Amino acid sequence: MTHYRGYKGNTTQTYRKLHGYKNLLAWQAADELAVLVHSIVIRFEPRYYKLTNQMLGSASSVKANIAEGYCRNALGDYIRFCEIARGSLGELGSQIQDCERWGLVKAGQLQNLIRLYGDASYFLENLIKGLRTKRKEGTWDRSMGVKEETPDYIAEDADVPFTLPDS
Repeated sequence: MTHYRGYKGNTTQTYRKLHGYKNLLAWQAADELAVLVHSIVIRFEPRYYKLTNQMLGSASSVKANIAEGYCRNALGDYIRFCEIARGSLGELGSQIQDCERWGLVKAGQLQNLIRLYGDASYFLENLIKGLRTKRKEGTWDRSMGVKEETPDYIAEDADVPFTLPDS
């Protein structure tokens, strides 16, 4: 598979320049899940502020931990951070169930959440399994590290003024 079911994050400027972990299906699925969670919870009533923040945090934590483990360039760390990502995914799953039981998500949104949650879980479990196999067989190549594909950086990028988004 070249990309996760038409992964949409590959059209961003940062995706084009920061390769590595972003090519992992587990990271792509977690990123899509985080985007969907964000689009749903920002519409919650103010009284669900804590749940909103917890869901945003756990959804973001999944992909962030996959990325951090990858960038550590040590197999043990990589596996450990993927396990932490799995814990964040479990936390999110519990929060999704709260949303369903409390009637906060519509049926169509819930089905999308469950599908993306399942995809993220599947890809993450397979990533962990593959990493553990590499450790067991001794086939981890540390020299591979966090090398990017040959970047197609454009020299003119340095001339583009950087502005912070409005708060």
